[in-house]
Amino acid sequence: MIYYIVGSMLFVAAVTDILCRKIPNIIIFIYFTIGMAVLSLDFFIRVLVSLFLFSILYNLRFFGAGDIKIFALVIGFLGTYEGVNLTVTALVLAGIGSLVYMIFTNQLIERINKLTDYCMRVVSAGRLLRYHEYNLKDKYLIPISPYFLAGFILWRCFC
Repeated sequence: MIYYIVGSMLFVAAVTDILCRKIPNIIIFIYFTIGMAVLSLDFFIRVLVSLFLFSILYNLRFFGAGDIKIFALVIGFLGTYEGVNLTVTALVLAGIGSLVYMIFTNQLIERINKLTDYCMRVVSAGRLLRYHEYNLKDKYLIPISPYFLAGFILWRCFC
């Protein structure tokens, strides 16, 4: 039953992420409520710890807030081991998809230059800095939820 809940959550998140370029908080709230009703305290603790750990990536602007909340809900529903496996699978797929996207839209060199600039700023500052400020219409934004859904489907088929 948990896999159906996670699958439906990732499907809804993927559709809204593609169409609206964000994951509405109402979706997060609905699935958080379902998780609390089905799995109670264990779910809550896993989500809370995951949100805390992944918030570092949000503060650096590597991921959006909705993506971080989806990461946390997935780990909350599936448990730490399976949730992290799915997250890694999804991020590998997202990396491959991003690379293909950047190659076909002629952004690869520009993105490598931005990454190099970021690394130089971090080294000169001596601390981690925000990667880049984005807005929802930015051409650099790549929705992560579809890759999470694809990773979930692959993970369920082969694991």
